[in-house]
Amino acid sequence: MERYHDTSRDPLPLVSPQHEIERQRLADATAAFLASGGQVQQVGFQMKDAPETFVINAKKTPVYAHLFVPPEPEPLRAKAQPAPTVVQVEPVQQLVVTKSRRPGMTTATLASRLMVQAALGATPGEAARAIGIHEKQARQVARDHNIKFKRQR
Repeated sequence: MERYHDTSRDPLPLVSPQHEIERQRLADATAAFLASGGQVQQVGFQMKDAPETFVINAKKTPVYAHLFVPPEPEPLRAKAQPAPTVVQVEPVQQLVVTKSRRPGMTTATLASRLMVQAALGATPGEAARAIGIHEKQARQVARDHNIKFKRQR
């Protein structure tokens, strides 16, 4: 493979009789234009010194414009509202919210039942059906409690 293209072996020649005829016709037309009083105006270099920089204005883009909207001032309140009271709540066991046949089962209970099914050699799908939950939920509980199934599907 060559680094640069060698034009000497091109299938079409750079100089041909048709090119020479066209060059001569253009030269004659230019000479006739100048003889009839026409003038050629050379324009010269018209490019700018440096191209305009491309700047993305975040305030004008629909993705970020909402971030630059100043917040509306809050209306003045006539009366000072009392501070909210803080109520201490005792911790409650975490319940699993599910659309399964066994609602209200804690994650610890689900995890223990999944561990038993995994020890018996069930797949996550079989274990989920045995417990009465969805396979997706069974896999999530297994991930959360680091339960390893010997078989997958």
